[in-house]
Amino acid sequence: MITIAGLGISGSYLLKRLKNSGFDVRGYDPKPPGYYLPCGYAVNIHELAPLLEEVNLSARDYLLSEAESITIGTESGGEYVFQSRGLCTIEKNRLENDMVAETRFTREIAPAKGDIIVDATGVSRYYLGKTPEDFTMYARELVTTESGHDDFYFRYFPDGKGYYWEFPLGDRYHIGVGTSDFEYLDKYLANRPRERITGRKIRLKPLMGSAVRGNIVGIGEAVGTVSPITGEGIIPSLKSAEILYQCLNRNEDREEAFRAYMKAMEKTFSRYMKLYSLLMNFRSGRKGLGNVRYLPAAVEDIRSFGIDFRMTKVISEFL
Repeated sequence: MITIAGLGISGSYLLKRLKNSGFDVRGYDPKPPGYYLPCGYAVNIHELAPLLEEVNLSARDYLLSEAESITIGTESGGEYVFQSRGLCTIEKNRLENDMVAETRFTREIAPAKGDIIVDATGVSRYYLGKTPEDFTMYARELVTTESGHDDFYFRYFPDGKGYYWEFPLGDRYHIGVGTSDFEYLDKYLANRPRERITGRKIRLKPLMGSAVRGNIVGIGEAVGTVSPITGEGIIPSLKSAEILYQCLNRNEDREEAFRAYMKAMEKTFSRYMKLYSLLMNFRSGRKGLGNVRYLPAAVEDIRSFGIDFRMTKVISEFL
C-alpha cells in the first residue's frame, strides 16, 4: 500500500500516475474542496504538455494567459525585455482536481502507515521532518484586476532579498512578493486593490539529500523542487513525482526504488544547488568573477521556465 500525503501538484500527479498503472495507492489531504492554494500559476507550457499527457490531460485545457514578452527588472534599476519560450499561467487548482478525479483519496490527514508514505506536504515536510540546513522566504500574493504591466513582469530586490512579480491570469492578475525582508511586502503590495490575498513560506534550498527517511519518501517542495532564482515550482514538482513513479514502477524492492530515486533526483536537480550557491553569494555580498561558474545553470533555469533569456544583456548584474 502506498500512502500519498498531500494533494498539491506533485501529490495529485503521482496519485493519478500510480492509480493508472494498477498500484495500491490512496491519497490524503485535509484541505476542504475549493481551498485556495497560494501559487504563481506560471509554467512553461512546452514542459507541462508532455507531463500531463502521461495522465491523459491536455495542458492547453488549463491555459489562462500566454506571455509574448517578459520584462525583468534588476537591483541596479535596469529593465530588460525578453521574448517568451512558452511562459504562461494555468488554472492549477482545477488541474489538481482533475488529476485526482476517479482516484481513491480522503479529505483528512494521512495516517502514518503503509508500505510507502509519500510526503507531498510542501514546505512543512510533515512526515519527513524538519532539517537544520533549510532555507525559506515568505511570499505574499494578491489576485487583482489591476497591474502596472500588461504582460509578465519580474523585479529582483538588492542583495538576493527576493523578488516581485506580476502575471496575467486571463482577465485578472496575480501579483506577489517573495522576500526575506518584510519591508518589501508593504512597499509593493500595501494599498493595492485585491480580490484575494494569501501568503506562505517558500522553500528555496534543494533538499534532495534529505528526501528519504525509512519508508517515507518526499516529492515536490517537501524536497526543495523550487527554483532558487525564479521561484518556479510547478514543473520541477511534477518532474519529481514522475521520477518517483518511474523508480517505483521499475523496482519491486522499496529500498532499491528509493536509492534509484535519490540518485535520479540529485542528477536532475543538480543545477539547483548551483543556483542556491549563487543566491547565497548575492545575499552575502560576494559578487565578482567567482559567480561566472554559476551562469550556465542560471541561463538554463530561466530558459526552462519559458523565457528566452540572454546573458549578454544582464551579465553585469551577476558580476
